[in-house]
Amino acid sequence: MSRLMVVVALALAGCGGGGAEQLLDPPATSEGFQLNVPSFEVAAGDEVQNCYFFAVPGTPGSDVWVDHFKLAANLGTHHLNIFRVKTVVDLGGKPGDVVLSKNGMGPCFKSSNWADWPIVANTQDGGQTIDWPLPAGVGQKFTAGELLMLQIHFVNATTQMSPAGGRGAVNFYTMKAAPAMEMGTIFATNQNIRVCPGDTNRTYETHCKTPLSGATIFAANGHFHSRGNQFTMNVVDAQGADTLTAPFYTSTTWDEPPMARDLAIQIPDGGGVSWTCSFSADASACGNPSDSCCFTFGGKVETQEHCNAFVYYYPKVADYSCF
Repeated sequence: MSRLMVVVALALAGCGGGGAEQLLDPPATSEGFQLNVPSFEVAAGDEVQNCYFFAVPGTPGSDVWVDHFKLAANLGTHHLNIFRVKTVVDLGGKPGDVVLSKNGMGPCFKSSNWADWPIVANTQDGGQTIDWPLPAGVGQKFTAGELLMLQIHFVNATTQMSPAGGRGAVNFYTMKAAPAMEMGTIFATNQNIRVCPGDTNRTYETHCKTPLSGATIFAANGHFHSRGNQFTMNVVDAQGADTLTAPFYTSTTWDEPPMARDLAIQIPDGGGVSWTCSFSADASACGNPSDSCCFTFGGKVETQEHCNAFVYYYPKVADYSCF
């Protein structure tokens, strides 16, 4: 683990921040705080995925409510995800620490290390600022001093190019009072995928059930790599059966998949979400040479595949992870 001088605008703690490098202007001191990742190199042929650790600013133990995010990352970003740190396996750190990982190697590439870390927010749109206000009356609750991890992934190889290197920033805009409803999240991955050279529209579907009752999905997005053709989401009942006649989310773009917002999708009591990924691989492609050149689950874009769902709902019962 390396210690890095990460610039954090600790607005709630009354500390000025920002530094010389700014990808995204931080909120005013009275309006929120920023997590800011400074520039790092992504050499030609490399994939870099780093995990940065931050503490939510404020009086330790006090509630911090957020109802608006802005997320930005350099052109060529693969993803930027923020997680709440829970069980520490082989990945952890103190505020200001960064765990550096490259080319599929290192603890920041191993998703089992954050299997119970709830997702906070995410973006896969490099080169632009995502301005995301939550629905009226909904906020996400944090505790001052709570540890967050910002994970950012850049690829400068054949599938994606990141010539400007890595950068990222996230603004958290705070509320003056607790809202009527708390936001909850679902982060789900299907790790039982295997796409082999010559496969066409190979499809995998699975679901994540919850004990929710009266819950509404208001935002969602999906994630896979360059073999991905189509990603869809539906809702399931307590028995795991799809309930909508058509998916509430569809993406056919792997490198900048859309984030659906302003949704109003009801989850049946005891139900959850299903998600489907279909893949095709050229006959000359090669993922793992030791496994018939097939592409199996993993974080390395060039040689592995993903099938991940990010779902945001209210009112919160819990944050759910399905691995």
